[in-house]
Amino acid sequence: MLVVIPLCGIDFSVKEKDEASLFRECGMGSAECLHSPFCRGLKVFIFRPRAGLSIVNPSSGYSPGDKLKDQRMSNVRFLALATASLFASFTIRAIGFADAVVVYDPGTGFASNFTNASSALGPPTTTANPFSPPYRTNQIVSLGAGGSLTLHMGSPVVHSPASPYGIDFEIFGNSFFVITNGNYSGGGITDGSVYGNGASTRVEVSADGVRWYTLNPAQAPTIGDLLPTDGTGDPQVPVNPALTNADFAGLGLAGIQSLYAGSAGGACFNLAWAQDTNGDYVNLPIARFIRVDVLSGRAQVDAISTTRPSATVIAEDFALDPLQDGWRIFGDTNLFHWSATNQNLEVTWDSSQPNSYFYHPLGTILSREDDFSLAFDLHLDGIGSGPDTNKASTFPIAIGFLNLDEATQPNFLRGTGNNSPDLAEFAYFWDSGYGATTWPTFVDTNSTFNYNSSSDYAIFALAPGDAYHVVMTYTASNQTVVATVTNFEQTAGVRIMQLLNTNFADFRLGAISISSYSDAGQDPQYAGSVLAHGVVDNVVVTAPNPPVQSLIASMTNGVWRAQFNGRTNWVYTLERTSDFKSWTEASLSTAGANGAMVLSDTNVPLPKAFYRVRANRP
Repeated sequence: MLVVIPLCGIDFSVKEKDEASLFRECGMGSAECLHSPFCRGLKVFIFRPRAGLSIVNPSSGYSPGDKLKDQRMSNVRFLALATASLFASFTIRAIGFADAVVVYDPGTGFASNFTNASSALGPPTTTANPFSPPYRTNQIVSLGAGGSLTLHMGSPVVHSPASPYGIDFEIFGNSFFVITNGNYSGGGITDGSVYGNGASTRVEVSADGVRWYTLNPAQAPTIGDLLPTDGTGDPQVPVNPALTNADFAGLGLAGIQSLYAGSAGGACFNLAWAQDTNGDYVNLPIARFIRVDVLSGRAQVDAISTTRPSATVIAEDFALDPLQDGWRIFGDTNLFHWSATNQNLEVTWDSSQPNSYFYHPLGTILSREDDFSLAFDLHLDGIGSGPDTNKASTFPIAIGFLNLDEATQPNFLRGTGNNSPDLAEFAYFWDSGYGATTWPTFVDTNSTFNYNSSSDYAIFALAPGDAYHVVMTYTASNQTVVATVTNFEQTAGVRIMQLLNTNFADFRLGAISISSYSDAGQDPQYAGSVLAHGVVDNVVVTAPNPPVQSLIASMTNGVWRAQFNGRTNWVYTLERTSDFKSWTEASLSTAGANGAMVLSDTNVPLPKAFYRVRANRP
């Protein structure tokens, strides 16, 4: 893997207007960077954790000159920002936050003058703190009984294993901790009680703005209760949801902020709480629309934010052309068709054709020492043998991880059993007489298939015409993969657990792929084939962060240095060139560490030079 410097910077600032106080009314008084893939539009979002603002994380991002609430001057290190489509009455560029008002109905009993729904777009108010909430008309929008606010998110809400505390998004209101010691001059202490207008609220989510699902009211918190906004914190880092009012009793501002641990607060929500009208849980891995309903009382909304995952997450719901967002095709392009109408990927798995992949690079290299996962929706219209009548046995369709350098070689043959190294994929075999088989398949660098017993797979058929949600999770600590397949209604499914055995070496995986394998090279006596048509949607990949992060270049005492955060199990080398044709090593190769690393050019300085950091997986 190659990481290139320097980085670029974008400065932006936004201002705040002086508006009327809600509390006066209420009488209260109080890129793509060269070192990793990055989204080029609204669709494929690759999220990475960071301290402060990430190089490539499309969160807290706005275009220069945006005037949102009271944001201060900031520096953002990245080369590109996703943009929101203009389809609502008001839109802004706000990656990680709501960017468009779709519908606003204030209801009855709302706070007058606080009906500017665009106040809920962008980030929460940075001048607020847990004792002093947002109160201006350009900071919050009010909803009375029967009121509703529907917002479109600038980047999708994604449910993944990397969501901190399992929290996928947050909603910020204008509640505040009640000061109980009478000190309103900076020394306030709370007993943990919160003033929040006492509303009853409901939160709904949708992937397309048409089909809506309610977050289980028994699990979803009330808007405008815990946790009051702290504008100095990070709005994409949730507070530990296990904290209760009692945990804040006896605390002042510093103590509250200590429990917030760098978060900006906000009510926390999880897409796994989504239910249909019958109260049954549904699989909703990606949502682009959020609706807040006030059932009784009154509530205010300041902002909605996605949370920043603890690992790299690639989320694809095919709302826009994936080929414009980092996805690529190798092989027969006719096997993959993006449906703009249905917003999904139509796939033909045809083993009579050459190996063909619809793939996206991960921006890192996976081994058995890494945690990673894959989730997607799969709908098969039909599956059976291919056109070659001499290949009547079964053959797999597959979605998973591969080594693109190896998988694109002419001698990569999935059907031979010994010519398809470095795979970790969900494979499905049609029923040729022994039962349709679901099989999480791992192949090491020696083309050895992992196998323990018949418990490694399951005889489970995917019914044509039904939709299934597939999740495959690998955990390095116990060297185990767990795969689950459930239909959308969650009324049928299967769970498979598989251990990597002692004969299994290791793997090197660099891309996620929807794979149509050639059936060439098989033993004619047992040869199989497949021809299947179906739809893939809502792909969510979770992988470790790239091996080089927070890269900073500097000249110190005449020595050129690259400083960055590295990872163990990688080897780093600083290289330089003057012509981009030939590169030479400028430092010794250094074993990686989890944390800050520095590579220095120990050679005689050149009049001009360009540098890069090479990260290799041994």
